[in-house]
Amino acid sequence: MNEIIMRRVKNFALLTALMCAGGMAWAESPHYIKLDESINTSTFCYVVDLKEAGLGTATSITYTLNVTTACFVAGCANKNGKLVQGTPKSGTSSAASQTTLPVRNGQTTGTISLCPEAFNLPDPGCTGSQVLKILGATYTGVSLNDGISVENLQDLSAGIACQ
Repeated sequence: MNEIIMRRVKNFALLTALMCAGGMAWAESPHYIKLDESINTSTFCYVVDLKEAGLGTATSITYTLNVTTACFVAGCANKNGKLVQGTPKSGTSSAASQTTLPVRNGQTTGTISLCPEAFNLPDPGCTGSQVLKILGATYTGVSLNDGISVENLQDLSAGIACQ
């Protein structure tokens, strides 16, 4: 009987040593406590506020926010921010962004954004001192990957609808 106990103690000690030596981060049960999606109506960025727990001993976690299709409506504005005459243009593209958040006590909290600047935007033909102004955005096929799992997020729109 003592032999069986000693063998189990040795096996447990060996397993513990291997886990520590490898520097592995063992996630106990990763899960989102908060996962709120929105569009910032002044920047037209897709924003995800999150809190994830059950991340074990990891010191940081990198999130990838991916958008399969985003449609933007753009027009031209003068130096005062007023739209000039002309027809706004729309166009679609895809993009992704990565954000690394620190993990403390097995959990992390933060905000991840994907903004129009990351996409190929439509060209409304601004001239002179005119600047491109985003008038609307539609995001579809949005997902968040934390390296452990992939969450499908809401399709969202704001501003002028894409044509």
